[in-house]
Amino acid sequence: MISGLRISHVEASRTNEEAIMNMKFNINFDAVKVESENVHVDFTFVANYEGGEASKATEVGMLKIVGTIMSKESKKEADEISAVWKSKKTLPIAFAEGIINLLNFECGARGTLLASSIGLLAPLPLSRAKLSEQPAAGKSA
Repeated sequence: MISGLRISHVEASRTNEEAIMNMKFNINFDAVKVESENVHVDFTFVANYEGGEASKATEVGMLKIVGTIMSKESKKEADEISAVWKSKKTLPIAFAEGIINLLNFECGARGTLLASSIGLLAPLPLSRAKLSEQPAAGKSA
């Protein structure tokens, strides 16, 4: 269960006044620390704003939020999160899905004031994330 979110760094820039035609979102899990039942996930959320035609998109602006999500899990779940992170540098699907949806909401809400202050649109992804496991290379689904 997610117990908190701490923001450690924010950055926003508007590089030109061109109309915004597209936004691209990226969430990276930078590090995972597991201590007993406490899980800390360091993340970077980036919203890139583009203008112009899709084939010749130009950068209009960027919003970046860096922080940590704190979660309290059962010992079994925490051990699974730790094992998956150590072996694949990713998170178990169900846990990652919850983290991504929380970050979409929290970073969108917190980033709205930052974005608005420099003339960018609110960084709000339009849909809820739904993740699924991809078949390993060479295996059929």
